[in-house]
Amino acid sequence: MLYEPYSKQLQEDPFPAYRHFLENEPCAYNPEMDIYALFRFEDVWNATLDWKTFSSRLGPLLENRGEISGETFSIIGMDPPRHVRFRTLIAKGFTPRRIAVLEREVRAIARRLLDAFVKQGGGELQEAFSRRLPMDVISALLGIPEEERDEFRHGTDLFLARDPVTGAPHPDAGAARERDEAMLQRLLEQRRREPRDDLITILASSELDDVDGSSRRLTDDEMGSFVFLLASAGYETTMKLIGNCVVYLAEEPEQRQQLWDDPSLIPQAVEEVLRYDAPSQFQGRVCQRDVDFDGVTIPKDARVALVTGAAGRDPREFDDPDRLDIHRVADRQLYFGHGHHVCIGKSLARLEAQIALEEIAARFPDYRVDESGLTRTYQAHVRGFDTVPVQI
Repeated sequence: MLYEPYSKQLQEDPFPAYRHFLENEPCAYNPEMDIYALFRFEDVWNATLDWKTFSSRLGPLLENRGEISGETFSIIGMDPPRHVRFRTLIAKGFTPRRIAVLEREVRAIARRLLDAFVKQGGGELQEAFSRRLPMDVISALLGIPEEERDEFRHGTDLFLARDPVTGAPHPDAGAARERDEAMLQRLLEQRRREPRDDLITILASSELDDVDGSSRRLTDDEMGSFVFLLASAGYETTMKLIGNCVVYLAEEPEQRQQLWDDPSLIPQAVEEVLRYDAPSQFQGRVCQRDVDFDGVTIPKDARVALVTGAAGRDPREFDDPDRLDIHRVADRQLYFGHGHHVCIGKSLARLEAQIALEEIAARFPDYRVDESGLTRTYQAHVRGFDTVPVQI
């Protein structure tokens, strides 16, 4: 069996294939794409920690063989020690205090959007709520004006899109990213002239302690890559997470009712949905030396997919892994990454999903999902629903 991460079949339902690879080919090679993949939890866990063997230097796109600099993708295309210096800089915008301050704003945005959704009598939840909440939240954190958010969101969708038959990027992907980057550069220039209390201002005014011992300001390209990464990652994966929570809890009405009866279970339910169907299904790496896994040699310079979506269903790590269980408490998790590349916005994503469920419970706890109208996105390493029709 071939592991084809961009195929329509795998985007629709990867789990039968994952079961095959977990049991029969824990290290698989796809000669058509010239990529290797690791599936078992322990292998992905160890590879994620071993950055000297599995480098991030070419970024997340498996098709990139060096045509695009890894640093184009900001910190997800860097290894230590350079990665650590840049991550430390951006972490100033994701302190516990700053996230705590955002809670009131997240809840206010969620209430406004859901009140409008109720007023219109329900409908397609992803466009009305799941897309808009994370885009508005990350935009507020960064400082992207409200009137420019929809265009930026549309550009991000095009940049990540993949043809469901060929796996090729959208023909307008490059132009869409250029438009988004031009908008971000304009905002950076504005913040230099007129600083505000937002993350773009932090980036525009902070100094980087670089690996050569020098201290300097970020270049325009570095700042643009940073902001694009934070905005796109903060929007896309959280939107998928919220949609997944809504759909999978509707499929388990008894468990959903337990959440509504005991809201203290909501944070753990969010963690379980993340394990059950991670929005980010794999992470791209470059093998830095020949290394053996289960009788297969991954050669030096090979592109490798660390398939966290499969790792979350590994029976060696989780009992009855194909069952959603909101009471499950996992000792380890990989859905936000692990080690030095753990998701910097994980606390914000959790907060948004938890508030989304709390506010949905307060308005339409007995909602139904029209499964005949469910559709999925076709994107690079991100998997989730494009449309979620909800009857309230």
